[in-house]
Amino acid sequence: MKIISAPHPTLRQVANPVEKFDKRLLKFIERLKKQLLLEKDPEGVGLAAPQVNKSWQIFILRNSEQDQLTAFINPKITVHSQKKTLLKENEHFEGCLSVPKIYGPVPRWDWLEIAYQSINNQGKVEERTEKYRGFLARVIQHEYDHLQGVLFTDHLLENDLPAYIFENNQWIELEDRQILANF
Repeated sequence: MKIISAPHPTLRQVANPVEKFDKRLLKFIERLKKQLLLEKDPEGVGLAAPQVNKSWQIFILRNSEQDQLTAFINPKITVHSQKKTLLKENEHFEGCLSVPKIYGPVPRWDWLEIAYQSINNQGKVEERTEKYRGFLARVIQHEYDHLQGVLFTDHLLENDLPAYIFENNQWIELEDRQILANF
């Protein structure tokens, strides 16, 4: 399994809903989880199916606090905060495994509620609705964007926010913003 990079066309497509819940799907989800765990530089906190060139509405969330990986299938954000937060400190810049070496501050809802399907330990499909806030809510929004054909760089352009490259242990602002438009 290989992570694709922008400007790959799959990253710009609205992903297709998952309709067939079978062993092939279970196998794919396990491979997606393993791929996420392999990502170390930077460490991956979420991975969406379009990032491995599969146009399916699936993403994996890594919840480090609970030492848990969750598969979100056919997710829908049902409710969210009115307020969006922009974290400007560089340790909170958003990045993406499909947009290597570029980071930036992205405005995201403070909390959200998401309805999705998941597969339980017995291999049965479950309908779930959960509320997330803070960092995990940000990750979910980022991964959900992938299912809509949206990259975090779109938010930087839309909100006229800076983009950065992390090089030689320092943040360098990207001067040529046209690079972002090419993704």
